[in-house]
Amino acid sequence: MALYIKAAEILEKVELKKGAVKTLVYESKFQVSADIFVPQTQKYSSVLREIIDSTKLLKETKLRIHLAKVLVYDLLIGHRVKCGGAWKTMMLKHRSRLQAALTRIKVKRKVSRNQDLLPSSFQQTQDVIPHYVRVNTLKTTLDDVIDYLKRERFSYQGTASRLENLDCLSGKTFLCDLHLQDLLVFSAKTDFHNHFLYKAGHIILQDKASCLPAFLLNPRVGSNVIDACAAPRNKTSHLAAIMKNKGYLTSYLILKNKDNFFARRSTVRQTHFFLKF
Repeated sequence: MALYIKAAEILEKVELKKGAVKTLVYESKFQVSADIFVPQTQKYSSVLREIIDSTKLLKETKLRIHLAKVLVYDLLIGHRVKCGGAWKTMMLKHRSRLQAALTRIKVKRKVSRNQDLLPSSFQQTQDVIPHYVRVNTLKTTLDDVIDYLKRERFSYQGTASRLENLDCLSGKTFLCDLHLQDLLVFSAKTDFHNHFLYKAGHIILQDKASCLPAFLLNPRVGSNVIDACAAPRNKTSHLAAIMKNKGYLTSYLILKNKDNFFARRSTVRQTHFFLKF
């Protein structure tokens, strides 16, 4: 339940322009889950509001609007309300009406997919920008990940020879990046948030731009590296992978409280990056 409360708080601050999503998420102790949860809820915010208003959910449940948005998103679009207790019971009680409201909106707008309800700016971004996945070589190998995906009927197209190759990605096809050998590229609609490889820490969902700093620095194995503005998370673990977990990697970060510290440490350790705090 704490995740939903924190996600609602972050969503409210974002909508009131009191902070950026990533900054607020990183300041919370739920950054791994909230990093997915909050941006997606924000994208569907107007649709969620329409569903909530049409079903009079706030009046019947006494929920605040931002918490209601988070719960309705998770019930109808996300991961189907993983929280327990009273909230789960309450949301499941209203599921039929909420689902019917979502269906009516789709019929009215003549669409069949949830993502087609998004504002055009979100849809254009989703349809154009490919999804990047960095192989966490601290826990597995590129070949093992490719073989695993092939067994799941993904079609490996080899290494991209030019940027135009990315425009041809669709369905379950994927490529190895043109510049970064441990980076895989998938079509824009590919989602790995619930995939075993992601949950096990074998792959990291990281945009190419975020991978470039460590790639360009390219520290030698055994180097002494200072990460002066670390979360720490993706870039820090990428540096550790390039260094093969050998050497010294000092990360500087500013956290508001002890909970944030332990949450960050847990995130880092999931990748098998042995950073000393």
